[in-house]
Amino acid sequence: MMLVTIERIERKKNGEGSTYAVVHTGEGQKLFAWDGKVIGALQAGAVYEVEVRDGRFPKLVKARPVATANGSGETTSPRERPQALDARAQERLQALQVVAALAPWLRLESMDQVLQAADRVLAWLQGGEA
Repeated sequence: MMLVTIERIERKKNGEGSTYAVVHTGEGQKLFAWDGKVIGALQAGAVYEVEVRDGRFPKLVKARPVATANGSGETTSPRERPQALDARAQERLQALQVVAALAPWLRLESMDQVLQAADRVLAWLQGGEA
């Protein structure tokens, strides 16, 4: 499992007419999803803990949001999703993206540690002590 930020999602059809998605991450990866439930649950700009099956086309098998607008781990329907994050939430998301990019070297063992590291990065970015 790894953390990724979804930058954008391209929905496509193969030669047989099956729908799939190319998921572009903020970390520069392209992941491929064929499961409609997985594709439907993804939202650009959100951070997910994902399971990826390696191969020529890295397959996105599972995606779990790490945070939502209501603070729970549950996804919200498209009608309930805020159209834009407030400035504070955007800053926290950017700090979380920094931690996600550094995750292979930080050796964080739990989501609590990831979120604490993101809070420290945010404090440092805002000119405080980390």
